[in-house]
Amino acid sequence: MPTLALLLKNGLFAFIITLLISSNSHANAPSPDTILISATKTMLRSINENRAEIKQSPDKLTSLVEKIILPHLDFIAASKLVMGKYWRRAEKEQKIKFIREFRILLLRFYSSALAEYLSGNDKDLDENLIHYFPTKIAEGETSLTVRAELRPESGKNVPIYYRVHLTKKGWKIYDVSVEGISMITTYKNNFATQFKNEGIDALIASLEEKNKEMLANNNNHSNKAN
Repeated sequence: MPTLALLLKNGLFAFIITLLISSNSHANAPSPDTILISATKTMLRSINENRAEIKQSPDKLTSLVEKIILPHLDFIAASKLVMGKYWRRAEKEQKIKFIREFRILLLRFYSSALAEYLSGNDKDLDENLIHYFPTKIAEGETSLTVRAELRPESGKNVPIYYRVHLTKKGWKIYDVSVEGISMITTYKNNFATQFKNEGIDALIASLEEKNKEMLANNNNHSNKAN
């Protein structure tokens, strides 16, 4: 999938470490940019503190991603956008299965991408690697975009845009764009042909198979490290 490869090349690391949003109550939810700054530093600090264990086993990194990142993403909203018109056609059970497999796909894919980045970088990660621009929230506004930049030690800055909305559990991310490449649009385009030609059940089965393959690959890497 060339667009996903480009996303990885042009800033997937930034996407992974900053996919964090708070689960505060609707009424008291702080601004998304403020939360992202704090959460990003927490994630980077966790990676630095667990670097030795991460190097020995990919499972440690996967568990960090699952524990810290995934609970704060709106997978239902993201799944609706990725499926598009097929969401309305899907049965309840199909929707549940798709959300589950899409979640696992993102967990495995981004954990692997982050592990690849760390494998070539033994230095501690700078907690100020990501710069966030102030976000103004109009009264009653429930959906907005948070703008940020990955600022590496060398090379150009990478623009990142987070699409967030206010839910009953606080602000949550449902899409991210890195250098103009949207996660939602990328997956929607990649799945569209299979939805059309093979149907919803076939695509879900395909995702299940890919997730099993990625899990097996992770286990093989872990066994080799040990």
